[in-house]
Amino acid sequence: MDTPSRDRTIDLTLGYASLLIFAASIGVLVWFLWALVDAPAEAYDAAPGWLRRTLEGPGDARATFDALLILAWGFLHSFMARAAFKAWLQRLLRAQLQAALYAIVSSGGLIALCLLYRPIDREVYALEGGAVLLTRLLFYGGWALFAYCWLHLDLLEVVGLRPILRHHHGQGPGDGAFRPTGPFLWVRHPVELAFLITFWSTPRMTVGHLLFAALMTLYTFIGVDLEERKMLDLYGAGYLDYMKRVPQLIPLPR
Repeated sequence: MDTPSRDRTIDLTLGYASLLIFAASIGVLVWFLWALVDAPAEAYDAAPGWLRRTLEGPGDARATFDALLILAWGFLHSFMARAAFKAWLQRLLRAQLQAALYAIVSSGGLIALCLLYRPIDREVYALEGGAVLLTRLLFYGGWALFAYCWLHLDLLEVVGLRPILRHHHGQGPGDGAFRPTGPFLWVRHPVELAFLITFWSTPRMTVGHLLFAALMTLYTFIGVDLEERKMLDLYGAGYLDYMKRVPQLIPLPR
């Protein structure tokens, strides 16, 4: 196989792997929020035995470990998105592969976070009756909103497959125009809103779930702030006008 053919095969393999890992990470997150985060610690044993013994022995370090796990994923996710890191990565990796690598690391990290997270099943509250149905409907609604967002986003661009396809078809970068549609006309960050709904919509809140939801909410707001700064740098007055017209996360009229 000649070098161009080999590079094409490697690039496409990485791009399609990114798409599959992203899909797997969302599936794992749904499963985690639905069945794992509130389960007794012994209900699943994805973590190595030595880790379980260390965390669940005298002193019970599960909360500390879980917090560090989320912070480590958040730091990695944010660090790889920084311009300085991207500039350094350009010296090591072909430009069309950078977005796919970022998506693979982020998605793989989310899978690891969900599987290694240690449940703390001490109950904070438990709803009954109609409130259970409402929280379940909110949970499903959050994921429905998440799915709807992707009808107005280019999934292949987000996971880094589109830049690879453009490169190997001899196409230049997309026009990069800012054209919000669908749920992006309701709020500026509907994907993040969908995640926040799913994090908190549970009829039974445990300490482990509360810790996960609180820290992921904090990271979501930090991420939204960083994203808006980046969008202002990219689109300037156009995005500033969008910020004035469309609320950030809560779809309230202005």
